Amino acid sequence: MAAQRAPRMYHSTAVLLPDARVLSAGSDAPTSEFQTTAEVYSPPYLFSGARPIITSAPPTVSYGASFAVLTPNANRIRRVAVIKLGATTHAVNFDQRYVALSFGVGSGKLLVNAPAGPNLAPPGWYMLFVVDSSGVPSVARMVQVRASSLTGGSKARLFALQQQAHVDDH
Repeated sequence: MAAQRAPRMYHSTAVLLPDARVLSAGSDAPTSEFQTTAEVYSPPYLFSGARPIITSAPPTVSYGASFAVLTPNANRIRRVAVIKLGATTHAVNFDQRYVALSFGVGSGKLLVNAPAGPNLAPPGWYMLFVVDSSGVPSVARMVQVRASSLTGGSKARLFALQQQAHVDDH
């Protein structure tokens, strides 16, 4: 692998891109000059064969729900995961997380189980990747992970639970 052309230290960033490459940028150099350059790193596994394709995925998924991911490569998919979008500052990505998702394989599709709850995957936007048997990832699809919308009786039950919790606290 080729080395980076510029030092990337304290005031730098490295962010995973939706195409599975990594953007590396910025930094204060040993000479105290800020780097105003960026480099894109392509990991070797991107060249280990044809990339799996996600042809369709829902734009939003709810905690604990199952959802379909359409792919002509369903039989060779070995991993499905969501990765939180990057938010890097001072060389640290405080919100980064990789959440592996369980799934089943069907004809031309995967039936994927969304993260169980916000402790595992806080609400927000994630990149959804499928990875094949050679370790090659797809290009990501953006999905918003969130609680399901509440209607009618669900709202009333939630309100009752909140009131009960409030009473129990005193």
